[in-house]
Amino acid sequence: MDKKPPIFKHFRNIYSKSPWLLVAILWVSIIPTIGALTLGGWIYSNWAELTILSIIKPKVAIVYCFMGITLMGLALIPTTFFAVITGYLFGWQAFPYLVLSYTLASAVGYLLGKILKKDSLELILDPYPKAAKLIHDKKNQMGRLIFFIRISPVIPFAISNLVFALLETGLKRVLWFGFLGMLPRTLLAFSTGAFAGSIQEALSSDASVWQYLLVAGLLIVSFWGIYSFFTKPSESKEVYR
Repeated sequence: MDKKPPIFKHFRNIYSKSPWLLVAILWVSIIPTIGALTLGGWIYSNWAELTILSIIKPKVAIVYCFMGITLMGLALIPTTFFAVITGYLFGWQAFPYLVLSYTLASAVGYLLGKILKKDSLELILDPYPKAAKLIHDKKNQMGRLIFFIRISPVIPFAISNLVFALLETGLKRVLWFGFLGMLPRTLLAFSTGAFAGSIQEALSSDASVWQYLLVAGLLIVSFWGIYSFFTKPSESKEVYR
């Protein structure tokens, strides 16, 4: 009977066959946190000067939007961090720009992930043939998986972009279902910044009861959706491909 290799042995196998795949996995897992800590420290030191951006203008908004696309699309910072900062600096007038930023950042992250070798997913799932078969059987229902992964407040944006690219879910699905799934968690993070009295309060880990309840609700919905995706029989094809 075959025995699954230890995780480190599996990673060594991935590195030997596709080193860039392992680099990509480590990048999306580590770099966003480092970026948030670095940028957060800089903002703490310079937040008084940044308040001049609170009167948002079209040119500033466009530049800020592209900055968000770059930072989030390249997995340099988490989307939650960027949403909180956007809410604090600009208020509700900037929310459409934030939505546009994370939607286009999804495209950037997905297309970058597509650069990896075509057999990258098979390489990752090599010790798990049942999982590989299940994903293959569900190929036409990836929109559901994208939505429920995106709605989760604990599944990192950068990691999910790489997963979607490896799964070859299709860019249209990532943009449409990802846009819908990201809205609740983005709204939650954005409102945290918009209602904060100071940058320290915005970036603190403290949360109100209603925020904890919303996070719990999103977690439950996400868990149920992902669980049902992998346990329910295949259904009809989706419109978006």
